[in-house]
Amino acid sequence: MAIKYLDGKRLYRTLHAGLQKVLSREDYLNKINVFPVPDSDTGTNMAVTLTAIKDGIDENDHPDINAMSQKIADSALDGARGNSGVILAQFLVGFANGLKDRITISTEQFSEAVHEACVQAYDALIEPREGTILTVIREWSESVHDHSSKLPDFSQMLHNSLERAQVALKETRDKLDVLKKANVVDAGAQGFVYLLEGMQDFITSGKIRNYTRKKDREMADPVVNYPLENELESKYRYCTECTVNGRNLDKKTLRKKLDSLGDSTVVAGNDKKLKVHIHTDDPQSVFELCRQSGLVSGEKADDMLRQQKHRQADNAEIAVVIDSACDLPEDVIQAMNIQVVPVKLGFGDEHFIDGIGITPEEFWAKTAASAHHPKTSQPSPGDFRRHYELLKQHFKTIISIHIPAGSSGTFQSAMMAAKTQKNVNIELVDSMNLTVGAGLIALRAAEAIQAGKTADQVVKITRRAVDQTKIYIGLESLDFAVKGGRVPAVVNKIAKTINMNPILVVDKAGKMGVGGKTFGARNRPDKLLKFVLKKLDKTKRYRFGVAYTTNHYEAHRIAHRFRQLAGNENVFFAQVGPALSVHGGPGTIAIATQEIEEAN
Repeated sequence: MAIKYLDGKRLYRTLHAGLQKVLSREDYLNKINVFPVPDSDTGTNMAVTLTAIKDGIDENDHPDINAMSQKIADSALDGARGNSGVILAQFLVGFANGLKDRITISTEQFSEAVHEACVQAYDALIEPREGTILTVIREWSESVHDHSSKLPDFSQMLHNSLERAQVALKETRDKLDVLKKANVVDAGAQGFVYLLEGMQDFITSGKIRNYTRKKDREMADPVVNYPLENELESKYRYCTECTVNGRNLDKKTLRKKLDSLGDSTVVAGNDKKLKVHIHTDDPQSVFELCRQSGLVSGEKADDMLRQQKHRQADNAEIAVVIDSACDLPEDVIQAMNIQVVPVKLGFGDEHFIDGIGITPEEFWAKTAASAHHPKTSQPSPGDFRRHYELLKQHFKTIISIHIPAGSSGTFQSAMMAAKTQKNVNIELVDSMNLTVGAGLIALRAAEAIQAGKTADQVVKITRRAVDQTKIYIGLESLDFAVKGGRVPAVVNKIAKTINMNPILVVDKAGKMGVGGKTFGARNRPDKLLKFVLKKLDKTKRYRFGVAYTTNHYEAHRIAHRFRQLAGNENVFFAQVGPALSVHGGPGTIAIATQEIEEAN
């Protein structure tokens, strides 16, 4: 049966069929991802972008095609991830703009909208590269134009145009040297062709196929014969993204301003909402520049160098994930290949990514100058989902270790994200600890992985480490803990009245509270040290973690004392990140103790 018009419902169902095929090919797309950087996430990024459409829209939302296409474009912008995902979102924005308030469209009117979509997809980049998704979009658009005036039937027009897109896809292999050397087509272009193939299949059959991830011939592992681990084309470290909402937003002007901060810059959207993607060494400058145009949200900055290291990991079975409220020395995190999901913090309307957007020194300077007391927000389920999606391309098991569910919503976010994941085993561990206490637990897990333990063994060792690790946090005052909502104001009032120095611990419910005290303003760090030493079982061996907010010298003296007691290899020294400094305040020192397991 000939299909001579599209309305909103038909458009949604056709697009839904296409995105189902892309989702089923996510793993394959990740494997052939070598451009612009070989970070194995093109499939994931396109899947996240398209899933935002599937999750945000019902086929009956809008019967007219203009309203439906606008909703599709808006959902795609909200969910857009990665270079190809943002380009695809801009394509959908351009398509919506090209419909000109129509209720239904013919093949010729469809061609006009596709042409506008192609123009805007190219316009999203300062230097469009041929041999990518853009090339396939352009050649498909030209073929749609050529056939639309002759073929009023969408089924025939899309079939003929798809053939040209498939040819253009094969030709990408020879248009970029990196693709030719790797013996693969462009991953973004392949994803777009999968989208078209799924759409064509629905137009022909009238049914949305239930695609599977089974490895048929199409899904066979690609023959990549190029040393991709040495080919990080971008000279910048962070894949940075955010959304800008406002009025009269100027996409071209913002893109030009951003270009001096990095490469692979893509700015997609319209005059009310823009999605920004850029590779940069300075994510915070990107966010600050975007704030000059409108309200910024959805800030993220993925470490591409760390992602590249996944490909080279000696153990390709198990990954360890922590949140940035778990403190360890940076060199230890890097050496042990521990993955970090950052907490976010803000001063009023100004927001930062912990460990990326703001240093501890900058945090304390801004705390002193700002009229707003800093606040933290845990990583969202989407933040965890993105990290899990990337990691499952390289690891079969993910051990995700986080600060207590009783003290933060971080654990809940991780749990919600884990429920969405397939084809990977995610073990969630409540550390029942804070700062270096949680860090030592993650370190124990990473050490077990390096020792060649199985996933089950690593999980058991990690859970034992939770019981074997205690945290003691000495504060100069409870002022910051009260402002952060962690300690009642009445407790602070009593502490000041009797000149008490509170020592915070984590109770059995995972809540932070006062678990000890010393008295007097003099020699607070020494008094904390004595308190902790009295808690040790002299029949056991320990290792220690020491972390501080502002008083490096005093914390270093404590670490030196523990080195004398346990040896250099059993003491870890770090600065508390901004996320926990919000609740501890200046002068905070945290001491973690962990029982050392004797070798069997």
